[in-house]
Formats: sequence, C-alpha cells, structure tokens
Amino acid sequence: MKYINTLLILLFVINYTTGQDKIKVVSSASIFQDMAKNIGGDKIESYTIVPIGGDPHLYEPKPSDAQLVKSANVILVNGLTFEGWINKLIDNSGSKANVYTITEGVNVLKSEKYKNAADPHAWMDAGNGLIYIKNIRDALVETDPKNADYYTANYEKYKNEIATLDNYITEEIKKIPEKKRMLVTSHDAFAYYGKRYNIRLNALKGISTEAETQTSDMVRVSKAIKDSGVPAIFVESTINPQVIQQIAKDNNVKIGGELFADSIGDKDSEGPTYVKMLKHNTDVIVKALSQNTMTSTKIDTDDTANSWLIYLIVGMIMLAALVFAITKFNK
Repeated sequence: MKYINTLLILLFVINYTTGQDKIKVVSSASIFQDMAKNIGGDKIESYTIVPIGGDPHLYEPKPSDAQLVKSANVILVNGLTFEGWINKLIDNSGSKANVYTITEGVNVLKSEKYKNAADPHAWMDAGNGLIYIKNIRDALVETDPKNADYYTANYEKYKNEIATLDNYITEEIKKIPEKKRMLVTSHDAFAYYGKRYNIRLNALKGISTEAETQTSDMVRVSKAIKDSGVPAIFVESTINPQVIQQIAKDNNVKIGGELFADSIGDKDSEGPTYVKMLKHNTDVIVKALSQNTMTSTKIDTDDTANSWLIYLIVGMIMLAALVFAITKFNK
C-alpha cells in the first residue's frame, strides 16, 4: 500500500509539473485559437474568449472571461476594431499577459464607406493567414523561448498546409463563369477573400454585424443578383439568415449553403478548423455558382423539422376532433 501511495503522489507531481510547464494562450476568437493550437501543440493550453458560433462583433464579455484573461500568459487579438471590447476586458481583468496583435504586417483594406475604418476580416485571405501564424509563432517563441524549435517546426508544417490551401482556392474559384463570379452574403466579411481570389462581393451589411439592414441595401443587392444572374446567395454561420432568405425568395434564387466567417464551426461541422472552414466555404461557393449544386444548411433541417411539427400538430387536432365527435355521437 505504501508503494502505491508513493506512486500516486509521484504521478500527481509529474502531471502537475507538466501542466505548469505549458503556457496559457487566450485568443479573442475561435479562428485564432485554432491557429495557436496548430503551432503550440502540446506545449500550450489554448482558449478562446468568444465561443465557437459566437459573433465577436456583438460579444459581451462575462465575469468568467475576465478570470480567463487574468490567468493568461499570452493574449492574441485581431485588432482592426474586430473585438472592440477586448482592451477594456484586459484592463479590467488586471492581466499581466503579453498581448499580441496578430494582424501586424497585413495589407489592411480600408472601408470605402467610413473614414479611418479598417476591414478586420483579413484571415479570409489564406495568404494573410500565413502572416497571422508567423505572428503567433513569434509570440510563442518570445514568451516561451526554450520551446522555440518545437514551435518553429509546427509553424513550418502549418505554413505548408495553408499555402496549399491558398493555391487550391485560387484554382477552384476559376471554375466559376466570370459573370457569375459574385458572392452575396449577410455582412461584408469576404472582401479580403474576394480581392485575393478574384470574386466580386455584395453584402447586405457592412464589415460589422451591428449595422441594421437598410431598404436601400436590399434594393442594391437585388439589382446585383439580377444583373449577374447568380443562381444562389449565401447565409453565414453566426448571423440570423432571415433577411438573406427573404432576398432569395424575392429574387427567385436559392440559398447556396452556409459559410463560416467570424467563427470556425464545431467539431461536427464542415469547418471545425481554420483550414477546413476556408476549404468548405470555397467548395460551397464553387458548387453553387458553377454547378447549381446547393449545399444543405441548418435552415433546411429546421424548415423540415418545423414542417413535420406543423403536420403533427394538425394531425393531433384532427384526431382529437374525430374522437370528440364519435364520443358525442355514441351518447
């Protein structure tokens, strides 16, 4: 028994020490958390403030977020007004972590509508993704220099994966006929994607999801749909699809599928990582605009479920009425 207790204590000490060796990396959003995981591997603990499926533009931090930030060794932020709440959260938490803006070095797209406003969605261009991961690698090396070789090796492998993805997207978008090479979405999160891969953009909202959709925006988008002849428009995973559904109905086009923009998907989705989300987006866009092949979305599942629910309720009402009528007749 004495030896068993000693062994258990030894295992506990080893596990505790191993856990202590890991640096705690907190990212503002799930996309950056995934990037950090790929580079940090088992040398880090990687967390995200905005949960998967959440909208970073509209996120309201909770007390638990302040505790998470306070306990961090490294904090990764996008900047460019993507997470406008982040600085206040860090200040209020009393965190002593190193804070890194991982868009450093990106050729930032400026808003055409608002002076001095930048488009924060730079990761949508896989070429920019290479800049993000270099900044993350540098952040980890600076914070944890003893594991620099490990981080660099993971970075080199990940860099090749993203570079391959970049080439894949470039070639796939070319399959869409030039006139139909237009992407209609809920908000303007795809400008970097459009510029990099030569596809025009038309969004109902601006770069932030906080803006309300105006009638003039709906008119503008409807005209663009008619002029281009695109067979489909797209919903986004973090945005209510109601307005896009109405636009599709009004213009007799289909919902081409669901795209990931401000968040990766959960583990059961088609976009559970940064690389897979961009590949999924590209495959959905190309299938819809070049082959008229639409990808099913949660909307379709919900609509089917709602239809069956309605049929079930109506059936139960009719059955109850029939039973009531038979009972009354027998009396």
